[in-house]
Amino acid sequence: MTVERVIFALAAWCALIAIIRLWLVPRLARGPGGDPVNGVTWLVVRAYARVLHRVRFEGLEELRDRIHVGPLIVVSNHTGAVDPLLIQAGCRFHIRWMMASEMMTPALDWLWKKQRMIPVERDARDLSPAREAMRHLEAGEVIGMFPEGRIVVPPREIRPFYTGIGLIAARSQAPVLLVWVSGTPEAANLLDSLITPSRARVVYVGILDFNGERDGHVITQMLRDRLAVVSGWPVNEEKLPPSDRAAREF
Repeated sequence: MTVERVIFALAAWCALIAIIRLWLVPRLARGPGGDPVNGVTWLVVRAYARVLHRVRFEGLEELRDRIHVGPLIVVSNHTGAVDPLLIQAGCRFHIRWMMASEMMTPALDWLWKKQRMIPVERDARDLSPAREAMRHLEAGEVIGMFPEGRIVVPPREIRPFYTGIGLIAARSQAPVLLVWVSGTPEAANLLDSLITPSRARVVYVGILDFNGERDGHVITQMLRDRLAVVSGWPVNEEKLPPSDRAAREF
C-alpha cells in the first residue's frame, strides 16, 4: 500500500469517526431515553412496527405541539403484548410502563429491568407501584398504563378500567395522552403476538387535562367513556379475570 493510500484511509477513518461523534450520536440521543443506545433501540422498534405490523399512526401531527416529555400519563386499551412497542414507536420520549406482575415472564427479566417496568399486583394491596409512578411523574417523566388490567378477550370490547389510573391522574394532576390501538394480531400467547404480521392502527386520541378534578373515579370513567366513543366498540361491564402467567403462555 502506497503512502498516499495510507493517508487517504486514515483521513477517511477520521472523517467517519467525526460524522459518528458529531452528527449521528447527537441525533440518536434525541430519541427516547436521551442516549444513543436507546435511540438505536427505538429505531429498531420503529422499523419492526412498520415492517411486520404495518402500523399506521394517526393523530400525531395534530398533537405534536402538545406532546412533550412529562409529566405525562399514557393510557391505552390493551389488545396484545405488542401494544407498548407500537405505542412507543410513535413517541420520541421514553414511556415507563406499569405492567401486571403475572405477565412479566422471568425469561424476559433483562427486558423488564432495561425498560424499568413497574410491576403491579392485581389485589391492589401494595401501594408501592403507585408511589413509584408518582415519583416518576414528579421527576417530569412519562408513565404508561393499560387500565383494563390485561389483554382483552374477546377482542374489540371496552372493559372496566381499574381506578388506579384515575387516582394517579388526580393526585399528580399530570395530563393524560389517550391512545386507541386496533388491528393487532389476535394471538393466544406473547410470542405469537410479537411475531405474527398484522395491519395495526395506533390512534393518539388527544391530551386530556383534569386540572382541578380530584375524584379519581370520575377521571377513570371519563377516560373509559372517551375511549368507547372513539373506538365505537361495545362496552362490557364485566371485569377481566386474572390471566395465566405469561411464562406458561410463552
